Amino acid sequence: MEFNDYQHKVLQFRSETADAMYAVIGLSGEVGELHSLIAKGIRDGVKDEAEFEKNVKKELGDVLWFIAAIADDFETSLDEIAEMNYYKLKDRFERGTIKGEGNDR
Repeated sequence: MEFNDYQHKVLQFRSETADAMYAVIGLSGEVGELHSLIAKGIRDGVKDEAEFEKNVKKELGDVLWFIAAIADDFETSLDEIAEMNYYKLKDRFERGTIKGEGNDR
């Protein structure tokens, strides 16, 4: 599935009360759930690798939904964001600045 197709399809499930602030707060919540899942895997060990990977994918899907919603709030597409990010990373790699700090390195 293409990013823009995904964005269009999943945002039909966005409720009227899921405004821009909800999307930003919800994203941090879902990232927190992903962190907790991985932290528990580190602490307790992963007993069922397939189940663990399935749960990671589910959390990543939730993160992606919120990113799609935030992108929509800023009237942009996931395709545009992905393309911009690719070229930013490519440029940094080519200039040897992939490591380091700052947005404009």
